[in-house]
Amino acid sequence: MPILGGVGGSQVFSSASGGKVYGYNNINETTARVVAPANPSRQKISFHNPGAQDIFIAPVNVQNVLGTVPSGQGSDVALTLTNAALGGSRRVYGNGGTLDITGECQGAWQALAVTAAGTTNPLTVMDSNYA
Repeated sequence: MPILGGVGGSQVFSSASGGKVYGYNNINETTARVVAPANPSRQKISFHNPGAQDIFIAPVNVQNVLGTVPSGQGSDVALTLTNAALGGSRRVYGNGGTLDITGECQGAWQALAVTAAGTTNPLTVMDSNYA
């Protein structure tokens, strides 16, 4: 017997599970925090900054080429994001800035507010298994 189902119906088989939305109101300027856990099925992740202060978004781990970094570091090196060391991050401007990343974005993501932004900065993150 064939399986029948309409678009979005309970019998439709797909890797999409609907969007997962994370809302934060405590992104601070001193300690980066994880804002999206790793998701091996993720195809797209979107960051939206509804607040007035800029926020930096970065993967929790970065890829460094062996031979150009201190011994023992290679792929999946933890990134310690600070306002003095922003390499590996992308800026999401305040007052409605957005950042969409598709494709190779399955790892965990972190956020840090710009210097002098305080501790109560908002950020909205949408994680999708469908591009």
